[in-house]
Amino acid sequence: MTSGPFPDDDLRRALQRLVRLGSLLEPHSRNHAGLQMSLSEMMALGELADVDSMSQQELGQLLGLEKSTVSRLVAGLQRRGWVGRQRDATNRRFYQLRLTPEGRELADRIGQDLRAHHQQLLAALTPDERAALTVGLSGLARALASNPPRPQSSQPAGGDAQPGSAAKRRPGAP
Repeated sequence: MTSGPFPDDDLRRALQRLVRLGSLLEPHSRNHAGLQMSLSEMMALGELADVDSMSQQELGQLLGLEKSTVSRLVAGLQRRGWVGRQRDATNRRFYQLRLTPEGRELADRIGQDLRAHHQQLLAALTPDERAALTVGLSGLARALASNPPRPQSSQPAGGDAQPGSAAKRRPGAP
């Protein structure tokens, strides 16, 4: 172990390696379904593909993004023709988001690409390694959820949904 400000342990080294190998710090270097897009754009499409509609706040909460970041993200998705944004019928102060037909088709293509990529990656692992990976990642997610980062502002991410509103799930969606 070194005496520097950052921990020098196996977890940090493994996470750094995953971030580098996954190009997670290069948001526009990823090609998904033949298009350049950021990881947050790809993840937003995935979240919206599972529902008929959801509020901008809900999307921000699911992605762990601040209100201003979600606003810019949604504006970009709208400009690209992938997401539509409409005033909530029950409360005109809020917006509901839904994929456009082009956005849904793109989300389906991305899902197919990711499924094939995951199958390729997992094929390189033994059954024991796959099981250990599932247990380890589940444990890490649980630990992260029980120790959330401190919010930088008192405003919830998204800021445009009604308290207690829920995404309108598509039939058959998880």
